[in-house]
Amino acid sequence: MNEKKIIGEFYLDDLSDCPDSYSGSDSGDESDGSDIIIGKRGSEDYEISNVEGDANNVRDNDGIWSTNDETIILEPFEGSPGIKIMPSSPESMMDSVNLFIGNDFFEYLVRESNRYHYQAMEKYKIPSRVKKWTDITVPEMKKFLGLIVLMGQIKKDVLYNYWSTDRSIETPFFSQVMSRNRFVQIMQSWHFCNNENISHNSHRLAKIQPVVDYLKQKFIDVYKPCQQLSLDECVIPWRGRLSIKTYNPAKITKYGILVRVLCEAVTGYVCNFHVYAADGKKLEDTVLTVIEPYKNIWHQIYQDNYYNSVNMAKILMKNKVRVCGTIRKNRGLPRSLQIIQLSKGQYEFRRNHQILLEVWNNGKRNVNMISTIHSAQLTESRNRSKKSNGPIQKPRQMPNSIVNYNKYMKGVDRADQYLSYYSIFRKTKKWTKRVVMFFINCALFNSFKAYTVLNGKNITYNNFLHKVAVSWIEDCETNCTEQDDDLPNSEPTRRTPRLDHPGRLSNFGKHKLINIVTSGRSVKPQRQCRVCTIKKKRSRTCFVCKFCNVPLHKGDCFERYHTLKKY
Repeated sequence: MNEKKIIGEFYLDDLSDCPDSYSGSDSGDESDGSDIIIGKRGSEDYEISNVEGDANNVRDNDGIWSTNDETIILEPFEGSPGIKIMPSSPESMMDSVNLFIGNDFFEYLVRESNRYHYQAMEKYKIPSRVKKWTDITVPEMKKFLGLIVLMGQIKKDVLYNYWSTDRSIETPFFSQVMSRNRFVQIMQSWHFCNNENISHNSHRLAKIQPVVDYLKQKFIDVYKPCQQLSLDECVIPWRGRLSIKTYNPAKITKYGILVRVLCEAVTGYVCNFHVYAADGKKLEDTVLTVIEPYKNIWHQIYQDNYYNSVNMAKILMKNKVRVCGTIRKNRGLPRSLQIIQLSKGQYEFRRNHQILLEVWNNGKRNVNMISTIHSAQLTESRNRSKKSNGPIQKPRQMPNSIVNYNKYMKGVDRADQYLSYYSIFRKTKKWTKRVVMFFINCALFNSFKAYTVLNGKNITYNNFLHKVAVSWIEDCETNCTEQDDDLPNSEPTRRTPRLDHPGRLSNFGKHKLINIVTSGRSVKPQRQCRVCTIKKKRSRTCFVCKFCNVPLHKGDCFERYHTLKKY
């Protein structure tokens, strides 16, 4: 394997510049470093001469770059930020959630999941009697997602531990809401498209495209962001075999599915996104796709050096979008700024009409910046030491572009921070479920931001998620009660524990037989009697001990279990 191919397997995306020995084109493929080639810097690439008799103009292979600054007149922002689709009750959290995840979304998930189950049964010729199945309903799907959200707050390494009967780790609420086997059934059948409509030539994201399109449109329609936006990437963790999986050794999550995310710079609201699919699309086309709903109204986008180039700045200016961020040396930086040697606090710039390129030394290295927003002015650093409340020992002045970049580039990081606190990711063998969980998480975060805009910051994100999960579960339980008036109102009987209750030979007044109750429609549910099982008899009963939660027959089995040490 040659050196070029090895380098192409790495996804280079870091705030620091790439090594000078690697040269990439300004409009290369967005795939993970595949456009990086080994180049040489020859003297023919750089030429200094006076243009039109002006000694302040420098011509190199990229055009004319002047050392004279110009006054930048920023156009007024033509957007109208705020919530555009108001909930029926602004004070209701669930109404804010329904703006992004409505009943039509749950109905779609139910329809495709049921369809996928029957397609799998027919494809693998599984007899219906082998796998007991009842069609998923909308209330059940709400329960299912509600439990997944709660799993993000109650951390357990093994899924089955949520239904454990071990008193040291048990969480009774989960078994009361849904049985373990039913949860696993829904998880296995959870699907997001009709497989019959997918051909071998379909797009790599065809299995999740309906969900992606639905949530993306909701993010765009419900809320319009302020002028400052930030563009960066998030990585959905995934280590399985997948053609669109990326690898970046500089990231904490090295393997995963790459998502370009456009966020509001101040709040972190997820405005738009694009899932990397290794389809050979150019980086400029990807950026234009992400910012498509926000062009031509003079938004200001802050992005890092992976996206920035002189050519990209020109393209965005044509679309009435201004940009600011770090830039790599091989993305159009003039040769005079590439080879310049600066000491701590020193600063140099070049301008070509609206495009400003700057190099500033922060005491450790040179920081390369590109901006179509700022002028070449320095501002005094206002950073303070947390210990002494005095000025931090840094250069006294820095460019305005760096000050605003540090202020507005945190939008995606802020959203990613919220999403990682109470992540709803679960271990799964299918990457489609992992991606959909990520976007549902984004939808819940956006609904939280919409709720705080309407009502102020009167609730934490943790409490918001908890109340949403409980509301989904309680809402479906209410619907089930209204639809099934003939069913008993008592709670479903918990799963039978493997070990005997330590108090089975005492607390005589508490041992009572009650009818077994399930969440299904079985009239008389039955379970295997514990005493008969020990005697190797297959005999089922409709009763369970209320205290021990063990199924037993009336009479002899009940008496032996509660009086004999070896029953």
